[in-house]
Amino acid sequence: MRKFLLLFTLIALFSCAEKQEAKVSEVQSERKFSERLEHNSTRTVNLLPEARQVAGEWLAYATAQNEIQNLENSTGMDIMDASNNLVQIMENLNTSIPDTLRSTAVEARTNVLYTKAQVLHQLSTKKQKNPDEIFDVAGDLVVEFDNFKLQLNELFLKTPENFETELDQEFEESMEPDSTGTVPLFR
Repeated sequence: MRKFLLLFTLIALFSCAEKQEAKVSEVQSERKFSERLEHNSTRTVNLLPEARQVAGEWLAYATAQNEIQNLENSTGMDIMDASNNLVQIMENLNTSIPDTLRSTAVEARTNVLYTKAQVLHQLSTKKQKNPDEIFDVAGDLVVEFDNFKLQLNELFLKTPENFETELDQEFEESMEPDSTGTVPLFR
């Protein structure tokens, strides 16, 4: 019995000695979480008046735009804290597209925003957080929101057919008699 106990103790001792804890390496990063997100793009996208009018009635868009503006000058810690909210906001944006804005391109852009927000949240909840990765994805999210606004603007751009129709209407209106009953030659 003693031999079995001694043998069992030796096996247990060797098996414990073989298990060494894997050393967790430090994440090498050029940035720190206390730094602010610097938006490198000089491009600023403003919505066209028609797009602004429709988007102004879309609560999810207003919330997402406000959150992106807050993100633009946030610290790394602020970005990590806001990552869960960003996922929920972008999911709401993705699922609540108004019928007047619903198109394949707009849906694709909202999917990209939702995916980027999920990636940011995933990076923010990792054990080993890398500030470079978090800042890069947050910067991508800002750029993608600008791309989303560009896509909204494209819905309201005049096509050549619409432009011709508009010119025809203006011409016909100019050919209508005025209050004296005469058709002016030039207007």
